[in-house]
Amino acid sequence: MRRRIVGLAVMASVVALVLFAVPLGVVVARYFVSDERSELTKIADSLAVSVSGDLARQRDPTVTPERGTSVAVYNGAGRKVSGSGPDRANSLVQRALRGVESSGTTGGRLAAAVPVTDGDTVTGAVLATTTRSDVNGRIARAWAEMLALGAVAVLVTWLLARALSRRLARPIEQLAQATQRLGDRDFTVRTTAAGVPEIDAANAALNRAADRIGTLVERERAFSSDASHQLRTPLAGLRLELEAALDRPDADDRAAMRSALGAADQLEATIDDLIALARDTPQSGPVDIAPLLDQVRQRWNGPLAAAGRPLYFQTPTPLRRVRMSAAAAGQILEVLLDNAQRHGRGPVTVTLRDVEDLVAIDVADTGPAIAGDPRALFVRRSADAAGHGIGLALARSLAESEGGRLVLSRPDPPTFTLLVPAEQPAADQRAGRDRRT
Repeated sequence: MRRRIVGLAVMASVVALVLFAVPLGVVVARYFVSDERSELTKIADSLAVSVSGDLARQRDPTVTPERGTSVAVYNGAGRKVSGSGPDRANSLVQRALRGVESSGTTGGRLAAAVPVTDGDTVTGAVLATTTRSDVNGRIARAWAEMLALGAVAVLVTWLLARALSRRLARPIEQLAQATQRLGDRDFTVRTTAAGVPEIDAANAALNRAADRIGTLVERERAFSSDASHQLRTPLAGLRLELEAALDRPDADDRAAMRSALGAADQLEATIDDLIALARDTPQSGPVDIAPLLDQVRQRWNGPLAAAGRPLYFQTPTPLRRVRMSAAAAGQILEVLLDNAQRHGRGPVTVTLRDVEDLVAIDVADTGPAIAGDPRALFVRRSADAAGHGIGLALARSLAESEGGRLVLSRPDPPTFTLLVPAEQPAADQRAGRDRRT
């Protein structure tokens, strides 16, 4: 690419110089020829003044030519009477004898002829000539200087083209390398601004694509571990239902099948929620919290009661709607209750609180206090998480993706709090509109 840029720039400069220099060279040559003829005319005029008296008295004048120039004096009859030139008047001299100054070429030499007058009478003519070698030498020197300037211009163009090609080619080469790395699944690749708007636009597009692809790949990679974690409890419940039915020969098969179908429906709903969350397709609320709490109560009341651990709900009236997808909120509560069942003790309490423009959902138990850095609990596969390797990390990421937060509000007794944006009441919305108007 760099060679092509330099080659095109040099070729363009050469074409421009040729198109400009050829007409200029012709003009310069004509100028030098015209200037030389003007000098010959001045010499002839000066000599015509000095010999006009001699010709008026019909005497042969004596002339002394200037260096490099030949002069000849002709009488009124067109006969040379002095100097170096044709013996008889040529066409230029004949025009001068008619009273007209003229210039041109005679015998391969530049020439100028002027009339010699005595009052209003033309008494003769003066012819001045010189070789073309002098003027040709001047033309050649001018053309050589023009050629040298052209060569300097081409050299400067070559140097500028090299600098410009480096400026243009380097960011494009970096962009190509970044694209190659992106194709090799290095989604951390980033490009820097090059100062060229078109290249910067391509760099920004590549950075956005790397961010998006990296996020999608990371989400798909995390889906398998998240799915295995979230599906473990529904699968265990389904297995327990089927095993219980097998262990009781006199049990009602239809009741066992209905219970198993319920567990399968829950399993299917969990899979659908996880797929929607992995693909970033759920829509944020507003969502009624009451049906979600009913689902949580139906889902966890039995397993916790079987372990001798009651499940309590403390909710205000009325319940505010929250701006979070039902899939995300359900999975977060599923993680928190599963965490309380596995790692906690005693009763489990789910408490709803209004906190300004948020709704706080506390999930607490009476198990042992949580020691260490609370932030380590939410790090995926952290060595300090003490068994909380996926669920809490997944729950926090889901909360933050929906504009909420998940924190350990109290380590003793262990209490996790989900803060969810709440829907603004209609009266407050109308008041806000009134203030804006």
